[in-house]
Amino acid sequence: MCHAVLQDPAFFHFLTRIDEELAAATRLGGCRFCAGPLHVANYPRKPRGCPAAVRAEYSRRLSFTCDRCDRRATAPSVRFAGRRVYLAVVLLLVAPPGSAAAQALCGRLRIAAVTLKRWRQWWHETLPATAFWRSVRDRLLPAVAIDELPQSLLARFATGGSMIERLAHALRFLAPLSAPGAPVR
Repeated sequence: MCHAVLQDPAFFHFLTRIDEELAAATRLGGCRFCAGPLHVANYPRKPRGCPAAVRAEYSRRLSFTCDRCDRRATAPSVRFAGRRVYLAVVLLLVAPPGSAAAQALCGRLRIAAVTLKRWRQWWHETLPATAFWRSVRDRLLPAVAIDELPQSLLARFATGGSMIERLAHALRFLAPLSAPGAPVR
């Protein structure tokens, strides 16, 4: 079952390494406002959905502050889905409402039904309306079925890889949405 990865600390360490690569690229790019140098300014997070073994590792979001204009530059992330408290991988593994898998996931992670409903709305209404989605949807062939998101998106990354590789590819694909200032509308 794909939800087993939620108990695998190695998977979460792997996602941390990807985030560190994304953060390094952000820092090398400098400030997007004044091109000034960026300094580490990580901020605390209280993530839900990760094993206790990686909770400390996931208690900070990689971010920077410009030396010149003092503006924040937060790197895209495969671990965090913007300001949501649940990890991005949890949002990606949401099963159709009412299914046994959805009930098991909600029970295991103590996700309220109203939260699951809000996530489904995000997948079916908010995401398809974003500038990001409009810019990438035509590259996903065959077309992704909006009413079957996120499963239909995850299926696009199913070619020849393990569940961990598929999840990592999908999370990398969605990472631009995780950074403040992302093109969401």
